[in-house]
Amino acid sequence: MSSSSSLPPATPQADSAATPLSPVKEIPVFEFTKRKRWADLLVTELNDNIIFVLSEACHVWYCGSAVTDLLGWRDDELVDGDLIDLMNVDDRENFRAAFTESVRSRTELLAYARLQCKNEFYVASDYTSAPREVLFELRGRPHFLPDSDAFQCYFAMAQPYPSRNTAMLNTFLELKMENERLQQRVAQLRAQSQALDSASDGFFASSDNFGVADGARTGFDMGAGGLGPDVDDDGPRKKAKRLAAEQHVCVTCGRTDSPEWRKGPMGPKTLCNACGLRWAKKARKTGDNEGEGGGDAAQAGGSSIIF
Repeated sequence: MSSSSSLPPATPQADSAATPLSPVKEIPVFEFTKRKRWADLLVTELNDNIIFVLSEACHVWYCGSAVTDLLGWRDDELVDGDLIDLMNVDDRENFRAAFTESVRSRTELLAYARLQCKNEFYVASDYTSAPREVLFELRGRPHFLPDSDAFQCYFAMAQPYPSRNTAMLNTFLELKMENERLQQRVAQLRAQSQALDSASDGFFASSDNFGVADGARTGFDMGAGGLGPDVDDDGPRKKAKRLAAEQHVCVTCGRTDSPEWRKGPMGPKTLCNACGLRWAKKARKTGDNEGEGGGDAAQAGGSSIIF
């Protein structure tokens, strides 16, 4: 036996020691995937999309819980039923043709269909009630076994169209366009207002010139019995205001409110109504006594005259 045949064959360890191994790429692990049954949680927590698992005949094998929030149906009410029966009558034929073609050609499906709500209805123009419908975007793909061409199931996902982000973007654009239109309208109205102001200023200026065209006439004369420019025509309202503006104080009792102010020893409107009546009565009695005394004196003087 030769020495070469007695040598042990080369092992992979010697080769690996000679040539360093390339680093193995590690698959990143996310915190969410470390949770138990994270796949089930991911499916159940999707609120904006309805997940369907369909058969080759488009029967529902599985339905996500989001169908309750979006359409009002329970998932057990749609299982084992035909998904096409949930669609609008006008959308059924197109969706069935697209679904059949997707299964046959093993390609992705993108279709739009109106799905019926359960508890919401609307009244049509002919006064007939029909279930309320929501437009959905449906995407799906058939699944086949890798070793054979046997059809396994069909995964589909439906979300309202437009989505919330798209609807918010459309609303923002509509509001922006409305803002631009309103700004243009405001500018137009402002220009019209300025034009009207300038026209009114010119009109009043011409009216002022027309008023003094015949001379500087500041007054008018209608004769001896007519009204002049300085006539003070006081109406009942002006008199009432003037009386309300005047303040009087009774010099006897100090009152400031009285239905009527009367003449007193210090002049007119110096006594209140009660004090004025008392003073007038007293003054009248005093005048009568003075008159009687004067009459007696005249009679006495007259009797003493000798003819």
